[in-house]
Amino acid sequence: MNMLGQYQLRVDDFGPLTLGANPNAGSKEDLAQRSLALTTNEFVQQRIVPFLSVWGVNPHLDCSTAVLQNTGTGRLTLRYAFGPTVVIAKVFSDHLGPQSFETTVRLWNSGFNRESWYQVPEPITFFPDVNMLLMRQVPGIPLAAALDPDRGHELGGHCCKAAQWLAALHRSSLLFGKAETDVQSMKLFRLASRLVKAASLRREQLDMLRDLLDAINARILALPSRRALVQTHGRYHHDHVFVSKAATAVIDLDRCCPSDPAKDVAEFISVLRTASFMRGLDMGCVESATDAFLREYLAAVPEAAATLGCYWATAVFHGLLGGIKKCRAKSNRSWEEIQRFYLSEINRALEMQS
Repeated sequence: MNMLGQYQLRVDDFGPLTLGANPNAGSKEDLAQRSLALTTNEFVQQRIVPFLSVWGVNPHLDCSTAVLQNTGTGRLTLRYAFGPTVVIAKVFSDHLGPQSFETTVRLWNSGFNRESWYQVPEPITFFPDVNMLLMRQVPGIPLAAALDPDRGHELGGHCCKAAQWLAALHRSSLLFGKAETDVQSMKLFRLASRLVKAASLRREQLDMLRDLLDAINARILALPSRRALVQTHGRYHHDHVFVSKAATAVIDLDRCCPSDPAKDVAEFISVLRTASFMRGLDMGCVESATDAFLREYLAAVPEAAATLGCYWATAVFHGLLGGIKKCRAKSNRSWEEIQRFYLSEINRALEMQS
């Protein structure tokens, strides 16, 4: 039943998804209801257990289930534990399910598997009737664990491993899926929408927002018209990276596609630095970790430096506009502190050599 090895998949192979009357129902409440059906003993025994025989899992072994994530993003993550064997299910409320399975299989078969230092989850199967991707749990601990103030000393080493995994992907010969435009990779339509809302809410900051937009726009216009695209992860940040002594594994491949390599780099460092600031980490450790990540990555993919400042500034600008729109802080930091942080980050990114 395991399709690994000789796998040749097209999204059309799955046929239409049969998710009921509303295939896009992705609210927390809708997904919570779906989780009840997907964690019953009947579903586990009939649909999941048959795929685990290749690992020698006892079909009569009790299975413990848990909802790992249901944050209202249209994704539901479930955990099925059969003793030491753990499998993870990702349930979708849109049509990215088959694409995510195809991506995971392609990367696994291209060398990002258990024989490598750089891994993705081992794909097991995809259930089109419930839009669910089934995978084996990756090894290691999440890099996000190093954002604990007591473990900040681990951050630099973990970031080096994250940089090595990303460089391995960007330096691979893989190139599949529809390539993104700059408008898509920098989410410029969303940026424009956020800008309008933020400006209408905080008219006293209109001049500041206009100046930032002009500076970022100038960097966007200066982007090289022709530059190499690579296979990007699409949502590369610390929550998706798992590290261990034996391997670095990366999850959440739903948005993997050809794009500018700076997109992944900018997302990683902007999300890492913002999360660290919000949690009150020692920013000295974070600076060292940022430098370690960039030094490791750019040594392997030096051409990404040409567009990194633009992508980094744009990513942080998204965060600033989102914060202004909400007009409140989401951490122990005051909004004034957070805004100063965002402005400092944007200026730092814009000062990078274009």
